[in-house]
Amino acid sequence: MMEFGPGFWGPIVATAVMLFGVGIAYLLLLASRKYIAPKPSSEKLKTYGCGEEVKSEEVHVDSEQFYSPIRRAFKPFYKYVQPEHSGVLSTYLLWVIAGLIIVLIAVMLALR
Repeated sequence: MMEFGPGFWGPIVATAVMLFGVGIAYLLLLASRKYIAPKPSSEKLKTYGCGEEVKSEEVHVDSEQFYSPIRRAFKPFYKYVQPEHSGVLSTYLLWVIAGLIIVLIAVMLALR
C-alpha cells in the first residue's frame, strides 16, 4: 500500500486555482471567437417543420397555451392566492419565500 504523506488543503489556493482556470477558459473562448467567425448560410438560418419551411411568425408559441394546464391544475389554490396578489415585487418575493419554506417543511416531514 502506498502512502502519500500528510495532505494540504488551502481554500485560498484552491479558489485562486479555480479562478485561474476560469480565466484561461475565458481567454480560449475569446480566441476561438476571434479566429473562427460564425458563417451561417441562408440554409442554416431557415426553420423547418416536417420537411417544410416555416415562417418565423408561425414558430412563435403563445404563452397562454403553455401555462394553461398549470393554471387548470392549481385553479383551486389560485382562488385563495389571487386576491392577495398586489403586483408589488416585495410582496411577490414574500409569497415565494413562504412557499419555499412550506415545501422545505413538507420535504423534511416526508424524510422523517
